[in-house]
Amino acid sequence: MIYPVDVEDAPDHRSKLPTDLVTWTTLLGHWTDLVKAGEGLRRAAESNADASRWRDSIPEVIRLQAITFALGDLDRLEVPDRGLARDRAGLGIEAAHEVLERIWTGQPFPESLAEIARDAADAINLAVYAGLRWIRWIGSEHLEMPLVDLATQGAQGTFACAQPGTILQSGSPVAWWAERDRPPELEGAGFEIVSGPPVQIYRRLESDGHRIRDLVASISSVRDGLPLLVPVCLAGESIGRFTVEAPSWLETNRSAFKAAAADLTLEFEIEAKPPSPD
Repeated sequence: MIYPVDVEDAPDHRSKLPTDLVTWTTLLGHWTDLVKAGEGLRRAAESNADASRWRDSIPEVIRLQAITFALGDLDRLEVPDRGLARDRAGLGIEAAHEVLERIWTGQPFPESLAEIARDAADAINLAVYAGLRWIRWIGSEHLEMPLVDLATQGAQGTFACAQPGTILQSGSPVAWWAERDRPPELEGAGFEIVSGPPVQIYRRLESDGHRIRDLVASISSVRDGLPLLVPVCLAGESIGRFTVEAPSWLETNRSAFKAAAADLTLEFEIEAKPPSPD
């Protein structure tokens, strides 16, 4: 008997996660049980020549899918535990992939297994954004972005922010972060905290500068326009910094908004729609 793999979305069992202190071990165990009990592995014909390879692959398929789904719930862990959990998940993915490659040595590697491995790799890349929060400007006027002191928290966690002097429309995300503290410069009236995905804002000046169009898109997308959010750090590693002089950049923004007058738009792609307030 062999058990080819149906690639399916994760079942909606988040409500059944442990309600006490959650660790990576309990989270992974929870999803391992769900994957084993699911219908993602189905029986095929006995005559298939690769039957033994498929049987030997099943434990690694279970491991990869359980890790993938568990990483999607990483925000259930305490912040200090998430980095170690990502490391352990990465080691588990590497180990499973090595076993599968050994099992299928000399044979074409099945696309269904390759897809599961890719899903796991994508999940580990996205896991650095677990628990991510936006700071969104909801004031009645445009926001003239203040200078955020990047030295205060250094490269801790994951953080992206608009450059000082950038003018942002009401409803725009002005920064997002995970696994670090909220910048004190972005507190007070007009600022709202919401859960959301990592995004970028692309600004286009149209009609010879008489129209401003801001598009909020997924961080994985590349769109036409000037990106307004600077990725400063990712999972504790510095990856960017501010590159403008705030006073001159503010004047440039003021001139652009004056030229556009009331012809301003702020749009969100489906993957980057404004989430509900926390």
